[in-house]
Amino acid sequence: MLYIRKYTIPIFILTLIAMVISSCDDGRIYEKTVHIPREGRTLKLTGKINGIDKWTSDYSIVVAGFDDENKYAIISKIVSTSVGEDNNIQVIMAGISDDVTKVELCAIDRLRRRVVTFCSINSSTAEADTIRMDVGTIDVSMYHAIQTNIFTANCIGCHGESTEAAAQLHLTERASYNALVNQPSIIDGNMLRVKPNNAQESFLHLILNSNDYSHHPHVDILPAKTKTELLELIDNWIDGGAQ
Repeated sequence: MLYIRKYTIPIFILTLIAMVISSCDDGRIYEKTVHIPREGRTLKLTGKINGIDKWTSDYSIVVAGFDDENKYAIISKIVSTSVGEDNNIQVIMAGISDDVTKVELCAIDRLRRRVVTFCSINSSTAEADTIRMDVGTIDVSMYHAIQTNIFTANCIGCHGESTEAAAQLHLTERASYNALVNQPSIIDGNMLRVKPNNAQESFLHLILNSNDYSHHPHVDILPAKTKTELLELIDNWIDGGAQ
């Protein structure tokens, strides 16, 4: 007698076979859309940049990208003190997005907030993928930033630009440092105009932060838009040794 062995194929195997068959190429060609993200533009900065190492640890000298509304850097790269064979410093910063409308050589604080700008270029109108920025020879030292953005911009009209200087305090570029650091105040002889390593006991700090120390108020002498950053800059310079 002949017996025929019967095999039973489990249902889950039949289901798997059906799924494989249904997923096979049906012969039609489907168009594929490939999205290639734009990597952004590149900045190439060159120049003889002096004074980078004259800043306290609260700040960094950088090339940075900003938009028109914000004082916080969208992108930044620290400027190294290393120089090339031509004694120039070169910085290459890639990945500059379309949100960036201007690129600056500037000082930023630990919050990436712009403190002072040394050189700026409008990047929104740049047509090339590489933005070139030649800053020439430039002094970016901390005290030079204070001189340019505070004393020269706001103070020398009364303190030294004319024939006389108020309170015998000359704040012009070649005279300001020697007139301030370790020099007694004319208004309060018990205080130094700038006492290195101690901003709170320096007359310069007091007169810029309170109207109680002069017959001529000084608290509003700095522009409101940058007042906070500039007052902090002076204090950090003094507390850092007033170099």
